[in-house]
Amino acid sequence: MADKFSTLKLSRSSLKLFQDCPRCFWLDLYHKIKRPPGFPYTLSSAVDFLVKQEFDKYRKQGTLPPVFARHGIQAKLYPGPELAQWRENFKGVQYFDEDLNAMLYGAVDDVLQFKDGSLAVVDYKSSGSREIRIYPDYQKQMEVYSWLLGRNGFQTYPEAYFVFYQVDKSGGGFQNALPFIEQLKSVKVDTSWVGDVFEQAVAVARRDTPPDLETPCEHCIYVQKAANFFEKPAKKRASKTKASESEEDIIFVE
Repeated sequence: MADKFSTLKLSRSSLKLFQDCPRCFWLDLYHKIKRPPGFPYTLSSAVDFLVKQEFDKYRKQGTLPPVFARHGIQAKLYPGPELAQWRENFKGVQYFDEDLNAMLYGAVDDVLQFKDGSLAVVDYKSSGSREIRIYPDYQKQMEVYSWLLGRNGFQTYPEAYFVFYQVDKSGGGFQNALPFIEQLKSVKVDTSWVGDVFEQAVAVARRDTPPDLETPCEHCIYVQKAANFFEKPAKKRASKTKASESEEDIIFVE
């Protein structure tokens, strides 16, 4: 349970949940009531694991992976010892705000370092769609990571990079191999909103009562509708039970 005195630790995904629905966020932190989980992205996780292995080989060699070199990017994969923790789930890049007594953290896939020392976040994405799309959540994800790097004293590059691995469906069959098309996409990052949202999320997390439902949240709406539905049958069952009990007390004489 979150309170005014304990240190609060928020992940990048919990900050996303706060933006989606403050009420769901409060229930998650205050009562550990979580939204129903989606399907696990085991294939995406496997792709991430393999790409990290591949990119780490280039890192040791001091060379840039071809997907970056083809686009003329003058940088290198960040070789600093912090990267191991930055990539680790439940640790990641961390920033502790003493005034808020709260920490925000997020795990990155990779980081580029440019000649001026600035760092750019890199994220791996795999997709089976025909068209590659950068969703708003992807954009915010990179902005949170960039903000965290900045709060740790690093100069940050004004762009972040997605390395997409898109399934190539033109082969005419599976043949025990899943070919991918490798694509690089860049986005401009704006971190100006992150600090304010972090502060707002901490304030809501330490409330004693849940926030009002101000945004249309499909999860909250579902729960409300379901509750109304189940309350009525319960009353009907109770009335039927009383009726049946009274019937049992009647003696029929032939």
